[in-house]
Amino acid sequence: MFKSLLEAVPLPVFVVDRTLTIYYTNQAARRLYNTMTFKQKMKLEQVLHEPALLQLVQESIRTEDPQQDQYEKKQTDTLWKVTVTPLSHLARKGNTLHNAGEQTPFNYRYFAIMIEDLGEIRRLERVQRDFLANISHELRTPLTSVRLMAETLEDTIDTDSEKAQEFVEKIEKEVQYLSGLVAELLELSRIESGQMPMSIEPLEAEQLIREVMARMLPLAQRHRVRMFTEIEQGKTLVAADSKLITRALFNLVHNAIKFTPSGGTIIIGTAPQAHLQRFYIRDTGVGIDEEDLPRVFERFYKTDRARTKANYMGPVGGGTGLGLAIAQQVVEAHGGKIQAESVVEKGSTFSFTLPVAACATE
Repeated sequence: MFKSLLEAVPLPVFVVDRTLTIYYTNQAARRLYNTMTFKQKMKLEQVLHEPALLQLVQESIRTEDPQQDQYEKKQTDTLWKVTVTPLSHLARKGNTLHNAGEQTPFNYRYFAIMIEDLGEIRRLERVQRDFLANISHELRTPLTSVRLMAETLEDTIDTDSEKAQEFVEKIEKEVQYLSGLVAELLELSRIESGQMPMSIEPLEAEQLIREVMARMLPLAQRHRVRMFTEIEQGKTLVAADSKLITRALFNLVHNAIKFTPSGGTIIIGTAPQAHLQRFYIRDTGVGIDEEDLPRVFERFYKTDRARTKANYMGPVGGGTGLGLAIAQQVVEAHGGKIQAESVVEKGSTFSFTLPVAACATE
């Protein structure tokens, strides 16, 4: 019964005796250390190498009182709340906590060590802070520009009509950017919360590629970037929402155009991968630094703007920083996975998988 209760606990739990010998670990503890079993009579210090945690357990053994403290690993997101609780165990002959047949003394005392990972909570708090800081920055810049241009417009509207018209057009661009930012924020929020209605239907992989090619080609040509398609088994049907998955492809292609210099090449392709269908956008652009690669799908995360094409449309030479985040959420909502590979000065490949429609496998 006691072992069943420990297995039901979602947090890692170790049970040790006064000599710090591990008598029992639950499944969560075994997952924490990526092992199915611990060796017989293994000492706690062979598993937990942090002196502060071992001292906490020893203090509970010495005082026979519960102890609790936090452990933080420097330069990582590791933050544990560790609780040590004494356990009284009335043992009968031939009945022990760990192994049937192993004798234990009457009133032998064990100690339960429970580890709660606070690192994820800290990460979410940091994401929230970063989000508020980023949205504040993204709104402040265009709003400041609009305010300054409106003041200049007021001074020139009666004396220089051409200059006034120029400022009107600039204000319109900034307003369009703000409208797009708000729309993308709302879209991302709806997808993440599961409130975005999805109409899943069988779609030809080739159809998706060619539709995106046709609609994005004018933008690529405007920036003198060549675009081609690679289609392998394009008749394969995937289970997807046409509007949403097309949006994800648009965002990936748009991102490729933004970071591909004039004369460069972008390839939009699809090919089977195991029991899935893979879609990819490969470019010969400036590439992404290795340290930036793990963060490219974070909302508002932008790599070095100096590497963006100088003639790219939009405020300060960049987008809202939400396009890749939206693409990731759309793909994952379909049960797929998205990834990015890149080499600086050689180009990048963004790819994702979609499940094959059931009717295509029958």
